[in-house]
Amino acid sequence: MNKELYINPPLVNRVYDWKSGPQPQTREELDAFFVSEPIMKLKEQICEMGRRIYNKGYTDGNGGNISVRVGEDLILCTPTLCCKGFMKPEDICLVDMNAGQLCGYRPRTSEVRVHIAMMKASGMNACMHCHPPHCNAFLFSGIVPPNGINPEADIFLNQIPLAPYGTPGTDEVAANVAEAAKKCNVVFMENHGIVCGGRDVEEAEWFAENADAYCQVLLLASGHGAPLQQVGENSVKDFLAIRKAMGLTVDPAQPLYNTDKFNGYTMKRVGR
Repeated sequence: MNKELYINPPLVNRVYDWKSGPQPQTREELDAFFVSEPIMKLKEQICEMGRRIYNKGYTDGNGGNISVRVGEDLILCTPTLCCKGFMKPEDICLVDMNAGQLCGYRPRTSEVRVHIAMMKASGMNACMHCHPPHCNAFLFSGIVPPNGINPEADIFLNQIPLAPYGTPGTDEVAANVAEAAKKCNVVFMENHGIVCGGRDVEEAEWFAENADAYCQVLLLASGHGAPLQQVGENSVKDFLAIRKAMGLTVDPAQPLYNTDKFNGYTMKRVGR
């Protein structure tokens, strides 16, 4: 697919280019980097994404966490025990790729290890963990939404994997998410919530919205008692081609459909 014809003019590139940016190491360099203009803008954006997920009900109290990679060994992340709807730039922390805190007056989130593991496994630059209620209605039951039903869901979410349960903040859950993240940029965490990886932090937030909206519609559709419809194989292949053209990953080993059943029914196939 010719991207220049598909999207013209080109999309705005919102990704922080950490590979070409400064790589501070000394205490003085880290302190100056932490309050530099580009990093302050990212802190503001992290706070804005926190307000979005809080206002949408994807997190309550101090739940959820957000991160952005800003260097070979540097990540901005939200602090622990902080409401995401009311964060300020000065609340944001800086950690290394081993989860050691480098800057910030508040302690970093205990779940940053999950973000680091997802970034390493997927190549994504930003992560968001939250608890969207419609997604959690699926993963609390140990299931993921079926694919092959809605174009937008397949293009942006593909086939969502379910990472086995692990105690939050542990290396176990980080390893489970990392394995699942090799397959998809959105991972359901069994009995916990979701984690989304994006090329930038706003994209990660979009994926959370995409996932919860899709799960909500599926739950609504399950109430009328009729089997849902899946599109034909050629249409699913079209979705995957668009996804690849957008630069999103597709596991070459995945089948076209993750299931043909939902809500106790075998789904019908329509179209080509």
